[in-house]
Amino acid sequence: MTNLIPLLIYLVLSLVITRWWSGRQADVGQLHQDKAKRFFIGGSFLNGPMLALTLVATYTSASSFIGGPGAAYQMGLGWVWLALIQVPVAILTLGVLGPKFLAMRSAEHSTLIEWLDSRYQHPWLCSLAIVSLVMGFIAMIAVQFIGGARLFSGVSGISYEIGLGLFVLTVLAYTLTGGFRAVVLTDVLQGVVMLVGLILLFGAILSQGTLPELMEKVTEFSPQMLSPHGVNDYLGWPMMLSFWVLICFGTMGLPHTLVRLLAVKDSRSLKRGMVWGTIICFLMTLLPHLCGVFGRALYPELTVPDEIMPRLISGLFHPFWAGVLLAAPIAAVMSSVDSMLLQSAVSLIRDGVMKQYPRLSATRQIKLTRVAMLLITAMATYWAIEPPKMIVWINLAAFGALQAVFLWPIIAGVFWKKISGNSAFGAMGTGLISYLVFQLNAPLVWKIHPIVPALIISLLAMLLIHAVTPQVNIKALDGES
Repeated sequence: MTNLIPLLIYLVLSLVITRWWSGRQADVGQLHQDKAKRFFIGGSFLNGPMLALTLVATYTSASSFIGGPGAAYQMGLGWVWLALIQVPVAILTLGVLGPKFLAMRSAEHSTLIEWLDSRYQHPWLCSLAIVSLVMGFIAMIAVQFIGGARLFSGVSGISYEIGLGLFVLTVLAYTLTGGFRAVVLTDVLQGVVMLVGLILLFGAILSQGTLPELMEKVTEFSPQMLSPHGVNDYLGWPMMLSFWVLICFGTMGLPHTLVRLLAVKDSRSLKRGMVWGTIICFLMTLLPHLCGVFGRALYPELTVPDEIMPRLISGLFHPFWAGVLLAAPIAAVMSSVDSMLLQSAVSLIRDGVMKQYPRLSATRQIKLTRVAMLLITAMATYWAIEPPKMIVWINLAAFGALQAVFLWPIIAGVFWKKISGNSAFGAMGTGLISYLVFQLNAPLVWKIHPIVPALIISLLAMLLIHAVTPQVNIKALDGES
């Protein structure tokens, strides 16, 4: 329990610092004057470094710091190579979609679904989007809870259930006390903590022996640990290429990263965010996965691969410093879960309840959003009580479901003015149904991830519906009415 003390001190200090920082920001003119919108999205306040840190910190979750190293521990350097496919995420999100969303900021949308509803004006599209987003996020939040609980229990020695309770209470303390701007500033601080902690952990691992010595011990488990295709050639070329879609191209369909584009300050911030985001994403991807591979040399007998990061931290450091270092992976999990929890609750209230009760006051909207956070947390906690041995597959499955629903409607929405709401709704529905069918029948031929055929079917459905339905006039996307 001693090593939990410095972690709890860090969590309290970061909460106090980020809330103070949020309240002290000078650029009040860049924030929405409406109280509810200021809570939901803040305003146009994200500069380059902040944008890079919050984007990567949100995208880098328990899957990257717990599940990813666990998979690398089991499959070797091939999984490290596969994980590095996601490095261009910042370039894709900010470079391809960023300028389009920046041009639309005068509309002051609070959520991605609010923009989709305004763009397509389809009676059922918003409802399908809300259900898909909330269910996908609940699954991903449950994964983050499992990762956080394993970190608490693995380093401190407390039971998994107590660790889960501590982590859930910590998450609620962060999300209930602040809106989007406070969450973003928390991401910025925790992104820095993640980088520093990873560098210290990686240095500690390298101090246990030379690189050739560590690699030789890794190959004692299997020589294929050094193969680009992993143990038993599990990571073949078709699977590698399908993961390029899932964790690189498809990330343009992830709502919890795209919502950051609604709060970008200016085009200069986008450009700086691309540069810094790519560098930060490279480090935050490479270092934890290499830790997982080298962990096989130091702790070769783990039965639960996801325990490798907590074991490295507790085994290589004094209990007090292990508690300090635990802040890095906890920060990684926190920076994702707070964003997903806030956005799912906001979507329920802003995009769902507000359509039925448009005169709801700003204060009532915020109160209902906090109630929604509690309900979503309760459901995710229930799912996290009995965790699987590896969480990476659950997280990737939820990733794919969100992409199958949102990717083509978002891309078509900003680049194809003539695409209609019927076409976008068709893409969403066919994408979701086909993805679930393929996921339930996985693994597919050649171990192709279900996201690939699902996106192909979704795209074909959108094009077919567009071809057979009458053309309608769609509102311009450059801010014109």
